[in-house]
Amino acid sequence: MGWKSTSPMEEKSRFIAEWKSGIYTITDLCDYYGISRVTGHDLIRAYKKEGDACFSPKSKRPKSSPNKTPEKIEKAIVRLRKKYKNWGARKLMVLLEGEFSKSEIPSETTINNIMSRHGLVKKHKRRRPSIERLNPKHESSDCNEIWSADYKGKFRLGNKRYCYPLTITDKFSRYIIAIVGHYSASYESVRRAYIQAFRKYGLPQYIHTDNGLPFGCVASLCRYTKLSYWLIDQGVLPLYSDPGCPQQNGKHERMHKDLKAHCTKPPRNTLSSQQRLLDEFRYLYNEVRPHESLDMSTPQSRYTRSKREYQERKQPYYYESHLKVLKVMTNGALRWGHHDWIYISAAAIGRYLGMEEIGNGIWKVYYREVFLGYFDEKEITNRKEYSKLKIKLV
Repeated sequence: MGWKSTSPMEEKSRFIAEWKSGIYTITDLCDYYGISRVTGHDLIRAYKKEGDACFSPKSKRPKSSPNKTPEKIEKAIVRLRKKYKNWGARKLMVLLEGEFSKSEIPSETTINNIMSRHGLVKKHKRRRPSIERLNPKHESSDCNEIWSADYKGKFRLGNKRYCYPLTITDKFSRYIIAIVGHYSASYESVRRAYIQAFRKYGLPQYIHTDNGLPFGCVASLCRYTKLSYWLIDQGVLPLYSDPGCPQQNGKHERMHKDLKAHCTKPPRNTLSSQQRLLDEFRYLYNEVRPHESLDMSTPQSRYTRSKREYQERKQPYYYESHLKVLKVMTNGALRWGHHDWIYISAAAIGRYLGMEEIGNGIWKVYYREVFLGYFDEKEITNRKEYSKLKIKLV
């Protein structure tokens, strides 16, 4: 319990005035002002001793500070910091040893506090995340709902070239769809591996990856890359983990730990011999090794092939008649009118986007059935620059 936060001084003054009137008991006054009787009696004693001065706020500073840094040492810290503006507390502690004994020199934290108190530390604003968190769907309820894909960290082969193992797993059954060793992590390498997996196992609904190329790009619209738009052409929606959140793809990361233990200690001399080792791990992981998360059964016993078949030829897509359809030009932008441009992404060059006006000059933008974002045509005023498409996360 305590005095009302609106104006404690005024509340204390009124309390004393009403107490002096003799009309109210201390118990009634304390109940009315919401304080304890101990607090009420303390105020009355203070008033009798100090008069109206008791209404003013009291300093909470202790009468003595036995652990306070001596003034001569504090002045030495300030002097050294002004002389060496970019030196931190640890370096200043070394210099202080030339003037004082080690027992006298304060701790690193104390030196930092002294420098801060004297305005000798530049406060840095906390950086806001450069990309908003999406909290994507990362738990699967059936086979082929979500596949996970990623490059296991590169490692050097015996021939001194690096191997980049691309891994693809079904998130629900933990079944490893593919492990393919590449000499480089490129769009074409991943696309070929995806096609082989789609031909053999059908299509998933989603593929979950991190934000690294060629899978995703945090600087691109919706994080989509050239590979992302190709997946959408196949009827597969890309999902991306939020930066710094590997737990969103934790099952896949756990598999990578076992892969590293089996296939990199030691690695083979050539990519072809390393691929045989990768295939051996995939067989053991899928068909032999029991998994506690699967009630000690194997991923192969839980996995079933997708019913969605991969189409060898790209299927045409027709937008609804009320949508305005524009092509992304070689500069990665849509031409809007005769002079204006709306920048989309270099990854979308050559693709046709559909735009739906929702009123008051606001347009939604789609690639096929996937919503990309929106823009306000009233804001397209500078004809010398592209108007960036505004992102609306859903």
